[in-house]
Amino acid sequence: MRTNEEYLQVMTQAKENLTDLNERGADAVGGNVLEFMESVLTPDEIAESELRVPIIGELIKARQENGIS
Repeated sequence: MRTNEEYLQVMTQAKENLTDLNERGADAVGGNVLEFMESVLTPDEIAESELRVPIIGELIKARQENGIS
């Protein structure tokens, strides 16, 4: 499981990759997932998700550290 910092690094890299892909004129299979998510989720849902991911990550980390499956 990724830590919050690792998650943020992965998301940053994904956005950079998408920018590079768009600049080169290549189309991603399935389109732009970030634009799709923004089109189907409300700003409140996006904010909730951005809060939920690191909290879940911390819960998983704590459970692993304590040997809880």
